[in-house]
Amino acid sequence: MEMVERLPHGMRTPVAVTYVRCAQCGALGELVLDGGRLDLALARAGDHVREAHPGANVPESLRLVPDVAFPPTDCPDVGEWVAQYNARNAPQTR
Repeated sequence: MEMVERLPHGMRTPVAVTYVRCAQCGALGELVLDGGRLDLALARAGDHVREAHPGANVPESLRLVPDVAFPPTDCPDVGEWVAQYNARNAPQTR
């Protein structure tokens, strides 16, 4: 796993991610680290679109946005931080 560099004065190192979100409602927002399993995030996002927006065109309803995330300065494991972020922000299922 990638480690966050310790910087002085509380500065945080940006980590490159792709943000996967639902353009229909914005409820789904999942971070995927560069080199991570984007296919799994897309499958989960597709499931969300099919469940929450029946009849919507799945590919047209998804947005992939290159972005950066800023884990806390004391974060020893960026992968674990991303997993926790995604778990906190996962849409509620029926």
